[in-house]
Amino acid sequence: MSGLREEREQRFIKIYHSYIDEIYQFIYLRTGFDSMLAEDLTQEIFLAVYKGLLTFKGLCSERTWVYHIAKNKLNDFYRTQYRSKFEFVEMNDRMTEQIEDPMQDLQENLVRMLEQETVHTCLERLSEQYRIILSLKYMDGRSVKEIASLIGKTPKATESLLQRAKKSFISNYMDEVRREKCNEEE
Repeated sequence: MSGLREEREQRFIKIYHSYIDEIYQFIYLRTGFDSMLAEDLTQEIFLAVYKGLLTFKGLCSERTWVYHIAKNKLNDFYRTQYRSKFEFVEMNDRMTEQIEDPMQDLQENLVRMLEQETVHTCLERLSEQYRIILSLKYMDGRSVKEIASLIGKTPKATESLLQRAKKSFISNYMDEVRREKCNEEE
């Protein structure tokens, strides 16, 4: 019995070390850069990985399996936060991928980073409800029907909420761009 437990623990340690940074980054970007929350969710994910090792049949890669658990935990988080107090979520992690690519133009990356900072600032000004719905739609690429199911609303109500969130974001974005222009001129 002890040998089986030790084998399970060694396998978990290998999986943990292989994917901890990647999963943390995945969660961190989707929780509005909240490191404490990302750490908590990452811990929950790896606890579920440890518990699931006994039933993992290897029908997919370990990475796919770990990401599946991460996405499910993230969906649970979205559901509970949306229904209780509307937690925030960042929209886009493309920048992270581009920074890792050494062939990217540094100036182009800097412009994108500044643009992403503007987007982040605008998102911070939105209600948590709007942040979640925009994240689900534009970061995770979910359909209106999927979002409606996650947040417990009808597709029509979800579409309406999404439209209001987009209008609010665009308004914030235009205000921020104007504010930045005024600061540059001073």
